[in-house]
Amino acid sequence: MKKSLLFIALSVFIILFISSVNAFSQMPAAISIEPENATVYDEITLTFDPVEACFQSGSLAGLPSIGMHSGVTINGSTWQNVIAFNATGANGQSPILTANPDGTFSIIYTPYDFYGFAVGANVTQICAVFNNGTDWTQDGRDFQSGGTNCMDFFIPIQSGTPVIPGITSIVPNEAEQGESLNVNIFGINTHFQNTGTTAWISLLSDSLGFQSIYAVNDTLISAQLEVPSDAVTGFWDVNVVNPEDGLMTLSGGFQITDTITVYPFSITIYPPNATAYDEITLTLDAKLSCPEASLFDADSVMMHSGVTIGGTAWMNVVNFDGIGANGQSPKLTYNGDTTWSIVFTPLEFYGVTTGTYVEAINCVFNGGDWAAGEGKNYDTVGNCIDFIIPLGYATGIETDQQKTVQLYPNPATDKINIKSSSQLKSIVVINYQGIEVLCNRKLHDCSNQVDISNLPGGIYLLVSEDSEGFITASKFSKN
Repeated sequence: MKKSLLFIALSVFIILFISSVNAFSQMPAAISIEPENATVYDEITLTFDPVEACFQSGSLAGLPSIGMHSGVTINGSTWQNVIAFNATGANGQSPILTANPDGTFSIIYTPYDFYGFAVGANVTQICAVFNNGTDWTQDGRDFQSGGTNCMDFFIPIQSGTPVIPGITSIVPNEAEQGESLNVNIFGINTHFQNTGTTAWISLLSDSLGFQSIYAVNDTLISAQLEVPSDAVTGFWDVNVVNPEDGLMTLSGGFQITDTITVYPFSITIYPPNATAYDEITLTLDAKLSCPEASLFDADSVMMHSGVTIGGTAWMNVVNFDGIGANGQSPKLTYNGDTTWSIVFTPLEFYGVTTGTYVEAINCVFNGGDWAAGEGKNYDTVGNCIDFIIPLGYATGIETDQQKTVQLYPNPATDKINIKSSSQLKSIVVINYQGIEVLCNRKLHDCSNQVDISNLPGGIYLLVSEDSEGFITASKFSKN
């Protein structure tokens, strides 16, 4: 009998414990968070409903605004990094919630910025109670599970992954001397501040500067770039600096050319201007290689090669008698004339990590070994040197430029129509001070119309995001 009673008591304890843990981790009835699966590094909208809340002194329903007294749970310890209802967050933001038409109250903020905890901290909850913003004569709390007594709110939230600043691509990434073009820099995953943010390209000690015009959703800068007619050709670094995260650089992310890409005399690449992420056909004309016609009568031709990454040549070398990282042989196929070809994807062949910009292929050829002849490139005075075969810029990150967004009429007076080649899920209208003035995040069509009648005259940026996450920025004027 004692064993049975002990078993029953233990079972009841386990059930009560599990219930209390579940209650502690569930979203309180009086609280909602958007987006639902937000992390502490996301901007969230926290909404409080006083009608669904427990209060000890007086209800908060019907007030013009209320205050939030809150902190976070870190590694299981509640009420850490507390921001008092009459103080300001670590980012200077007030903890005051504003009233909504349905009687609820909301605050929009980023927990990481607001509470000022360490990057990477194991934050699992927002701890909160609410008052009238002045004192505790009116309050809002959570109901204890299964009862009518009040307790603090413990609002579950995901720890998430810390934001890592960095530039992933620039579109377009190539210009000719004397050209004027707009550049969009994608993937700057940081808390952007428009004021004081600058972007530019640099080559050695030379630089071409341009100021950013605006920042959108922490992911895009667009600016006008004027390339001088005497600009040095080659690959330039893209630099972005802002007060929050300092300097970020994408090495070799922009190319200035005088004409189209020039390959070594005895080498052709198909498709032209291919990148390391493309399948390419590399063809050697043995009759034109150095020394003259040394491989012209070869029984076979092998490629000894590597790549240039970050200005360093001969990285990730694949020996002529070895195999590529993808298991492919470096042997070329005879074309029946004086040429030999190999079809391969450089990224896979050399085992380069996706996201890396490969500037060039470095190679020499032989007839199966170095005693059977070799094939190199002629320099300007007739000496034999290694081949350096330039590749186009790519990091393997999708920047689908076939997608289009058209705005009409432009300029517009009352309404502006949006025609997109893909389904849009949201649009944001931003003025040239970088301030969001219109927002619609529930689009479900390729053709949409935006009412701009309440906007003052001026120039605006409409930023759209499609169902695949592709962002497009389009400029329009309001009369």
